[in-house]
Amino acid sequence: MYEDRTFETILSDAKKEVGNGVQTGEGSLVFTALAALAYEMQKLYIQLDYVYRQSHADTADLEELVKITQDRGIYRKVATYAEVLIEANCTVPIGSRFSLKSFHYAVSGVINAGKFQYRAACEESGSGPNGLTGEVTAIDYVDGLEKAEIKEILISGEDDESRDALYTRYLQSFTTESFGGNIAQYKEKVEAIAGVGGCKVEPVWNGPGTVRVIVLSSEFGTCSEYLIKQIQEAAIPSESGRGYGWAPIDHAVTIESVDAVRINVTTKLSYMSGYSWSSVGAAVKEKIAEYLKSIAMEWKNGDETTKSTIYISKLQAAVLDVDGVVDIAETTLNSSRANLVLDWNQIPILGEVTTAQ
Repeated sequence: MYEDRTFETILSDAKKEVGNGVQTGEGSLVFTALAALAYEMQKLYIQLDYVYRQSHADTADLEELVKITQDRGIYRKVATYAEVLIEANCTVPIGSRFSLKSFHYAVSGVINAGKFQYRAACEESGSGPNGLTGEVTAIDYVDGLEKAEIKEILISGEDDESRDALYTRYLQSFTTESFGGNIAQYKEKVEAIAGVGGCKVEPVWNGPGTVRVIVLSSEFGTCSEYLIKQIQEAAIPSESGRGYGWAPIDHAVTIESVDAVRINVTTKLSYMSGYSWSSVGAAVKEKIAEYLKSIAMEWKNGDETTKSTIYISKLQAAVLDVDGVVDIAETTLNSSRANLVLDWNQIPILGEVTTAQ
């Protein structure tokens, strides 16, 4: 805002205020005095510009944006801890610790005592351990333990909310008002739960007073049964419908995970000299997976009438970004050469990718 208030312009303006006949050239007493003033004024304008930017949500730094959003009752989401299902061959005491790669986990509860299945929380917050499964190493001695492994990610860990995400939620608070069990309130309550990446709300889906919420995980995939049960209990504890959760009294709320549809892709590629499917195949699959994930990430922005479309042209454009690929043709999605339209409660995930010879 004050970019034009530089040392030179301030000094020039000050010199113009000096009466005629007074020496204001460099080295003069007046010049020296005005130059010192201009220097201090320039620093003042720099501070004024900073204060101006920090007082507006669209230009404020993260630290100041957090203060602005708090005035509206919107608080930055902090990093959460991933929770996993660990299955062992024997009884594991609560508090026992295990490791997988660089991450440590502590057993926090029993899921199925008969199958020796336990809930464990990662000791490091954030998204780092998301997707990690497999055999774990015991840090503490467990009598009779021969093998233990992470079988399932129950709740994905989340990183601290980014500035852009916080600003988006702040803007949305002016356009949607959350109250009385409306759609905005359901979205606000569900999306505040750790492990949730978004949701869609279908009101009156099975008669008056019924609400169905379709939930997307924070990794933009399907949700575990454990997470779905947690959301259900938060909305209506024990499905009582008596107002003990955040759902309004007499609302019958059904929580379901989004459905994932496997997308099998067949295409014909032309390569630069020295390239082949064996050298570019992994990169091609990664590009297709990124495109499909971008569709899943946008899924929550729609409603029960919004359906996601997988466009062959966009998929092919993504593949053409791979080094060594010069052309792509004859692409099919699940054996069809037409764009694929999913249902409102579905997201795409990558299936098989094959190339025609």
